[in-house]
Order: sequence, then C-alpha cells, then structure tokens
Amino acid sequence: MAPRRLSLVLSIATAALVLSGCPSPGNGEPPPTTETADTSESEAALAPLEVGDEQIRAADGAVLLSMEDVSGTIRADQQAEFGAAERFQEASVSPDGAWLAVVTTGAAHSAGWLVRMEARQPRPAAFQYGGNITVGPWSDDSQRLVFVQEGPAGGRTLTVVDAERLGETVEASAIPVRSPEHDELAPEERIYEALAWSNGELLFRVGEERWVFDPDSEEVRSSQ
Repeated sequence: MAPRRLSLVLSIATAALVLSGCPSPGNGEPPPTTETADTSESEAALAPLEVGDEQIRAADGAVLLSMEDVSGTIRADQQAEFGAAERFQEASVSPDGAWLAVVTTGAAHSAGWLVRMEARQPRPAAFQYGGNITVGPWSDDSQRLVFVQEGPAGGRTLTVVDAERLGETVEASAIPVRSPEHDELAPEERIYEALAWSNGELLFRVGEERWVFDPDSEEVRSSQ
C-alpha cells in the first residue's frame, strides 16, 4: 500500500474511533474530548429531519426551512436561471448544526442549496439540468459538503461546496470534482463516488480508480 493511501486509511480509522468513543490504540487511554464530539451533539439535536414537499422540520417539529424561503429559480451563472425549486427532496444538517444542505426539484431540474440556520437564506450551490441531485458527505469541520449529481445521460459526478466561499450563483459557489481521465470517459462511464473526507481532502472513486481532491488548490491526485 502506498504511503499516501496508508495515511488516508489511518486518518479515516482514527476518526471512526473518535466518533465511536472507543479507546485510541497505543496507550489504552480514551481519546480526549474533541470538537467532533460536540458537533455531533449539535447535529443530533436536530436530526432526524422530516422533509416534506413544503417544509423541512427538526426532530422536535420546529420548522427549519419553508419553500417560501427558497427562490423559485436558481441562478446557474450571471446569465442563466432555471426553475428547480417546486418542492424539497432531501436535506442534511452539518455536524456542528450551523448549516443545512437542501435539495429541491422542479419540473425537470434539480438544485442544491446551502442555508445558514440562523439566516434561513438559501445560497445556490449545485444545479443539474434534466437530472437529479443528492446530498453527499459533510467534512468533519462542517466547512465543506459534497453534492452528487446524476445527469440525463446516466453519469454521476461530484461537486464540492465550501461554506466560507459561497457566491450568488452556482458557478461562483460550486467546485467541480473531476479526475484527470474525466474527458476521456463516455458520459455513462463517469460514475463518481464520494468515499470520505480526511484532513480537509475528499477521497473519491471513479470505477476502480481512487483519487484525492484538494478543495483549496482544486487539484486531484491518485490515492494509490
């Protein structure tokens, strides 16, 4: 196993131990209290979410977001807007409970939004023309999120959104994740899968190939 891949595996395994509350290997002592433990409690206070066509509610019944809060169209860029917000399809709370990731659908398109809980003002984050969007994994620090986009041709791609770099359009907010071989693949062969976040980077897979995406530099490298 290459050193980089081993590092990623160890990072993921360590995170799993912290989240499960198991003792850390080596000294037999329980892991110290971390921010991850606190943020999990924040998320747990709101989940499981109840996602209806018109409203998203927390576990206690409180309304987190209504369709009235969402624009009827999403701005893909400075020139184009599309209707993709007739009903809620999916929602996910960030680990720290401060953000809500939302997917809406229209007659033919899907949109992804990020919403700061205290503001209830959805910001455009992802758009799929003639296809579907689902919510992928949050990073442990709640700064970044993956939206999974399925196109009409059958492919599946990934978009990373940084909560600290949101713009007024999808183009300004979305960071497309693309392997170096992306353009060589037929649309139906572009099947991306988000595996995990580790040290601020996204581990993902396309077919049998595994890659690492750095959102800061927007560079992709092999995890082998």
